[in-house]
Amino acid sequence: MSTLFSPVNLLALVLFAAALAWRIYQVTRAPTVPNWAVTACVAGFAAAFLLQQPVVSDEVDALLGRGAARVANNALLACGICALVIFFLGSALGPRRYRRVALELVPLAAAIASMVVTMALTPPQLRGLPLGPSTIHDSGVAAFYLGAGLYLIYGLVACTAWIVRYLRVADRDLRIGLRLSAIGMASAAAGSVFRALYIVVAWVFGPVVKILLLLGVPFVIVGGMLFLAGVTYPGVRARVSALRRRRQHRREHAALAPLWTVLVEAFPSIVLRTPPRGRGGVNRVHYRRVIEIRDGLVQLSPYLDADFGEVVATDPAAAAAALKAALRRHADGEASDGRAKQVLPAGADDLESDVRPLLALSAAMADGK
Repeated sequence: MSTLFSPVNLLALVLFAAALAWRIYQVTRAPTVPNWAVTACVAGFAAAFLLQQPVVSDEVDALLGRGAARVANNALLACGICALVIFFLGSALGPRRYRRVALELVPLAAAIASMVVTMALTPPQLRGLPLGPSTIHDSGVAAFYLGAGLYLIYGLVACTAWIVRYLRVADRDLRIGLRLSAIGMASAAAGSVFRALYIVVAWVFGPVVKILLLLGVPFVIVGGMLFLAGVTYPGVRARVSALRRRRQHRREHAALAPLWTVLVEAFPSIVLRTPPRGRGGVNRVHYRRVIEIRDGLVQLSPYLDADFGEVVATDPAAAAAALKAALRRHADGEASDGRAKQVLPAGADDLESDVRPLLALSAAMADGK
């Protein structure tokens, strides 16, 4: 149990849990083939990681027979890699993807079949043992690890190539995640190549070159961590951005209160009657306030000068004074020219761009009290 909860394993468990939770959330929002493929990939890697831990693999071997955990571990890794390849194929090939995906299942099935057969041919006392100097010269062990490794190399190299292609068109945040994933997969592929060379040299030629096996382990571990970080990064970045936006909207909502209050007093009908519901409550309340302020300014605009929108941009204090004068005229029932005016600077054609001048105007209204 202590091995499972070592610092490195705990870090991996946290990354796996975060990545899998994010992917499941994405599937619930959009249950598309690419989303399912990436989720299956992360789930396969997470399950394979757990099966590498002695506390789990011993239980599986006791239940299904010696070597079953090793077969399941490598089969799950192969399935995870295949799912990732399918993700890229599904995203790139359009209507042709189903036939190509079906073809992709052929080498996967062959690799898993070879794992089962070679494990069955391995002497019982060697089944499930790790690759090393004491096991490498057995044909069953060597064939098992070589077959599993060659499929992983194929899948990792293919996925790395696909990711590099997508880097050219991805946006900034996604590009960072893809770059981390590509480096991680290239690192894991390098580690798998070192292990394959170790097997071939020892099995075919006899010498056991331990450095090849030792080099492979850190490459695979670091590659797995980088891949998980790359998969998780866009989701974490999106959540952080969403939290920042909520805090910003909360601050802006409070800062717009002076301007909103005077306009609602003059035009109570601008208040939207439908209460905000569901997710994103802070954002919706903020946007409602911006819309209500803009509607109030439009209703008051017949009492404002034609250049009011430009004054808001250049001199918020003067705009606040003009707004207060217009509100007094409206309250006193004075006649207006009846023509709607531009109430915001030119170019403020969406809610986000409306907020900046409105914040300046609201601050000037508060300072002038």
